[in-house]
Amino acid sequence: MLAALPKLADKAFILGFFLPTLLFVLVVAQLFYDQQWAKTLLAVASQKDGWDSLAYFGVAVWGCSVLLMMFNLMQFQFLEGYLWPISKLSFLRRREDERYQRDNDRITQLIARQTLADQFTKDEASELVRLQWELLRKFPPDEGDRLPTSIGNAIRAFEVYSSKVYGADSIPLWLHLSTVIPKGYQSSLDDARAQVNCAVNACFFAFAISIAAAACFIASFDLKSLSKTYPTFTAMLPLLHSSGFRFLSWAVGAGIVCRAAYLFSLELVYAWGDLVKAAFDCYLPDLAKKMGFELPETAKERQEFWDAVTQQAMYWDPLEPKDWKPPAKQPPPDDPPGLIDQFAKLLTSIIRDK
Repeated sequence: MLAALPKLADKAFILGFFLPTLLFVLVVAQLFYDQQWAKTLLAVASQKDGWDSLAYFGVAVWGCSVLLMMFNLMQFQFLEGYLWPISKLSFLRRREDERYQRDNDRITQLIARQTLADQFTKDEASELVRLQWELLRKFPPDEGDRLPTSIGNAIRAFEVYSSKVYGADSIPLWLHLSTVIPKGYQSSLDDARAQVNCAVNACFFAFAISIAAAACFIASFDLKSLSKTYPTFTAMLPLLHSSGFRFLSWAVGAGIVCRAAYLFSLELVYAWGDLVKAAFDCYLPDLAKKMGFELPETAKERQEFWDAVTQQAMYWDPLEPKDWKPPAKQPPPDDPPGLIDQFAKLLTSIIRDK
């Protein structure tokens, strides 16, 4: 447990959790700057000499960041559509199905036109390649794997990649694969995930600020002042000179930031997914060797092998050594020549030259 503490202060943690939390605290304090607690918080965050108070502020933000990291999985499950209420919104699923069907129909049309070589233009060829590539990044191939949100389908698309190509389920085998991924590549994966975490947390925080500001805007209405003698528009004019308009501006601005952060996180998920797929492409053979087996020669047998490994990881169904070949034994490397042998060879070559 103590060995994991440095990870709570590394680049991935700071970018993914600490920085969004710090910005959220400062923005909330700025939103409620007329409150005494917000004034105190902003004063502590901006002072240069009071290191004790500043240290307490930093520790508090760091603790909130750790709590945020603990709920990271739940955040993704919510955005992907596994949790209520998104999981119950059927129109979201229909919208994603329509997006998939629209792109798939266009690909079908282009493939049909491709048979007519004299009518198939270069622009259509480029469009076909782009649509096929984007469709595989945006959606899983099987309808049963699709989710109600764009980010959920993008994540599910790279999760099912290894299963479709190699027969290896990425979810139960990811921890196994991480044991053979080099540190340099693992660092790239961590950086990509940290960027996604940063955008996702910014999305959630902006949504929370938008809701809080909207609630304050509604609370700023003085219903008694809206007499029947004034038209509705005229009754709303005093709000332009009150704190209500400030809260309305914050609510709209935070809502725009929330949407922008969601779209940005979607683009980052695509880049993260490309790294995850490449990890399976490059390091699955190393995982087989580490588990004490040699990969079969044919693609069908390899899929059967990784399916058996998946069954072992998920259902404790052990692999039968008799069914799979162990890795070929490598001959031991030759011992490097000693200093005496090197000196003798050097002396012999000198004598021969003379």
